[in-house]
Amino acid sequence: MRKRLFGPLIAAALCVSSVAASAPVPGKSAPVSGKAPDAPPSVPQAGTGRKVILDADMGELNDDAVTMFMLAKAKNVDFLGVTVVSGNTWVEEGTAYSLRQLELIGRSDIPVVAGAGEPLMPGRQERLSAESTLYGKPSWAGAFDSQRPPSYDKLAKPPYGGYPKTRPKKDTAAADFIVEQVKRYPRQVTVFADGPATNLALAVRTHPEIVPLIKEVIYMGGAFDKPGNVNPAAEFNWWFDPESARISVRTPFRKQTIVPDDAAQHVVYGKKQYEAIVAGKQTPIKKIFKDLQGPEFAKDPNTTHLLWDAITAAVFLDPAVAKRTDVRYVDVNANFGEDYGRSLGYGLDDFDAPNNPKGTRKAGIVLDVDAKRFWDLYTGLLRSE
Repeated sequence: MRKRLFGPLIAAALCVSSVAASAPVPGKSAPVSGKAPDAPPSVPQAGTGRKVILDADMGELNDDAVTMFMLAKAKNVDFLGVTVVSGNTWVEEGTAYSLRQLELIGRSDIPVVAGAGEPLMPGRQERLSAESTLYGKPSWAGAFDSQRPPSYDKLAKPPYGGYPKTRPKKDTAAADFIVEQVKRYPRQVTVFADGPATNLALAVRTHPEIVPLIKEVIYMGGAFDKPGNVNPAAEFNWWFDPESARISVRTPFRKQTIVPDDAAQHVVYGKKQYEAIVAGKQTPIKKIFKDLQGPEFAKDPNTTHLLWDAITAAVFLDPAVAKRTDVRYVDVNANFGEDYGRSLGYGLDDFDAPNNPKGTRKAGIVLDVDAKRFWDLYTGLLRSE
């Protein structure tokens, strides 16, 4: 099955990488302001902190955005860049949201790089209707529920606060940026795969030499001991692009940590947490929360959200947030059917090498979260000046 799957994927990966690199997303359109703003620095000015790349399907104050804020506000973190992938939103939308929200918090120094606009295997959106008929309609289809915009500065609706004045990094795609940064800082870069893993899969399939040079990959993905959140089988990120998720978790990285939907159930965000964040002196982040979440809580004080990606940042910044972690051999079902995108975890008691399914790799899976440590870190970072 492994050989049959990867043969066509290599060609598909090269094809998607070429498309991503030549697409109009990376800033070739004229800025809406009419004035050519300064582009982000071509080489991030890294210091001595822990180096990170956030690979995300960015929204407006969604879990990806909050993760970005947390990493941007944390001390001793060198934020090398945000690479954008389609998932919750189309890559053009996510690029605009990343740029604009970084502007609003005063961190336009962090480069934003547009990446893969489609899952690794083509035609998923076109097949979704038939897939829904056969296996049930997903509870959330993300970008697939809307038409893809022509560019980051021509969305169906302008971003909160208006279109960004800064531009995405030119003349490169997200996968190439990941390769570039990992080679510049060997064994120092942690990659957060907080959306579908398309950019990461492209990076390691086209440049396998970077695999031993990546310090760690932290995923938000999968559902191991509970049903999925998009259908009974799968969690959204790995359902959106199962082929890329499978390539990534089967890659022999030095360290892999997975924050699945199982962990997200332990920290539920509501009005109490919102009020703790926005209290006190106004800051740019507090204003974003007030403007975008204030009306929602005013309308329904009982509104709650899960925080998914934010847990990846918390576990990275304070490993003790991970209250219970299990080590398993991990795989993703990439065979089209009702289990398409299902995460699979094989315990070491029965499946330790050489009994693990061929090609699978070990990963630490965060199954429970220390809620107090998490909220202290989460609220503290988002409240800070």
